[in-house]
Amino acid sequence: MKGLLVQKRISGLINLVNAVFTFIIMIAYAVLSNKAGEFNKNVVIYLLLAVICCAVYFSVDHKFLDIANLVAVVFLTMGIGTFAIGSINTFADALNGISMFGSSGDIGYIVVLLILLAVALLAEIVSCFMSREPKVPLVKLTDKVSD
Repeated sequence: MKGLLVQKRISGLINLVNAVFTFIIMIAYAVLSNKAGEFNKNVVIYLLLAVICCAVYFSVDHKFLDIANLVAVVFLTMGIGTFAIGSINTFADALNGISMFGSSGDIGYIVVLLILLAVALLAEIVSCFMSREPKVPLVKLTDKVSD
């Protein structure tokens, strides 16, 4: 396992950490939102697809599968959007100090999970701009080129 990690570039390692981090957030969302009665299966599906894309990007070294990094960003964004839209009633009730829309009233876990998902999304976007290929050694100026 150590040899596999040493051979990977930083973008692959970010995707590995992001896959584990997003999976933990997905489990926390499933437990906490089910407890609050605001569970949405689409959020879990989008986050699970993002985890799969991150794992594929980390584990499979193929030029075509570099797109998995960008697709993970799309799925994370869709998961965050679906989660935020599903929680809008709770936000409205919390901001107005009333319980009009029949929300759970538990805004704490929503804010924490949205912040954690935003961190995961930011890390995934940053990894999209990093190279996965190994560095090519530079030719020294003192090396002579043979004729």
